[in-house]
Amino acid sequence: MNKPTFVYIYDPLCGWCFGFIPVLERLRKRFEGRLEFEIVCGGLAVGDNAQPIGEGYAYIRDALKQTEEVTGVRFGENFKLLAEEGSYLYDSMPPCKAQIAVRELAPAEAIDFGTAMQKALFLDGKDLNLPDTYKEILEDFEPDYDSFSARYESKELIQKTREEFEWSRKAGATGFPTILLRLDREYGIVTKGYRPYDALESHLHHLLNNIEKIRN
Repeated sequence: MNKPTFVYIYDPLCGWCFGFIPVLERLRKRFEGRLEFEIVCGGLAVGDNAQPIGEGYAYIRDALKQTEEVTGVRFGENFKLLAEEGSYLYDSMPPCKAQIAVRELAPAEAIDFGTAMQKALFLDGKDLNLPDTYKEILEDFEPDYDSFSARYESKELIQKTREEFEWSRKAGATGFPTILLRLDREYGIVTKGYRPYDALESHLHHLLNNIEKIRN
């Protein structure tokens, strides 16, 4: 039988998802062999919600402080300077397209690529709207930049990304991160929003034990 799948719905521009990185890494190690892991894009800032970061800077500044206090992560000074300057266009479409392109080209590296994108933005203040940023990130990953670029620039990928945003919304991802557990063709919500490792580990442990008992 197929292993249950941990479906991680996130957005590259989501600060709480950045704060969730250490939790996700620990869960991947803890449940290696018992769970498959999949990453899906949610679409935090798209359409009318895509705007210069300065437009919501007061909210973002307060959210950064809260995220640091709750998760223990620290946002880089370069990102804070980027947010203060204010002109950076906060648009989920470019990084989500990049995420989906890499997931198609190298599925096993998809989650690590998502982590690398978030660190590039939230630590180093890199511009995720620029192709050169992905060229730099991909130096540590399997897909070559030409293959990535061809997929990233395709009109088909824009539509696929929009469809993924819609799928995430219908699946219940009204906030990020959202975790689903897929068993065969059925999905269930594990959590919406950030949760610490201990709470999620315990919840998943009991869920998997129950699933394994039923299957056996």
